[in-house]
Amino acid sequence: MTRKTWLLVGVELLLSGVIIFVLLGQISEQRIRAEKAEQEVDGQRQVIATQAFNMNRFNQIADYTDRNNSLIDAGAEKTVIEYREILRRDKTCDLPVPADVAGGLLDYTNRLRASAMHTDPGQPDPTGATPTATGGLTYCQTVLWIKPLLAAIDKANNQLVGIRDIEKTRASH
Repeated sequence: MTRKTWLLVGVELLLSGVIIFVLLGQISEQRIRAEKAEQEVDGQRQVIATQAFNMNRFNQIADYTDRNNSLIDAGAEKTVIEYREILRRDKTCDLPVPADVAGGLLDYTNRLRASAMHTDPGQPDPTGATPTATGGLTYCQTVLWIKPLLAAIDKANNQLVGIRDIEKTRASH
């Protein structure tokens, strides 16, 4: 073989080596991209698993709270029925609560309702409809309010406990 042939073979080998080196670099880059993509997928799997766990736990807490609140409602209703029966026989049941006390209770009740409805305090009531008392409040009516009001507080407390449980679950994950 001539020197020129050896030179061509050397150049071809050199070019082949460069091509192989470039291809290996590209393969390495692709492997790095694939590993990064796999890490991202693993991270997304973890997020989805955590969300699924949290949703399941939140649903369990909500179901538990709902069952407890149903029992509270049933107990309150039973008690109100018992109270009505007791009060039906009471001779002083129809005595009116003083007007300023009844008005104060009505105002407070209306404020509680308004705040629960998330109304905009800066905007006037477009209907202009505000509840008005049709008559005086009697002592028996106030007695019948007690158990439902206590039940509402109990139910709200159950909901707050549920929210705290959810926040604990969220904080631990």
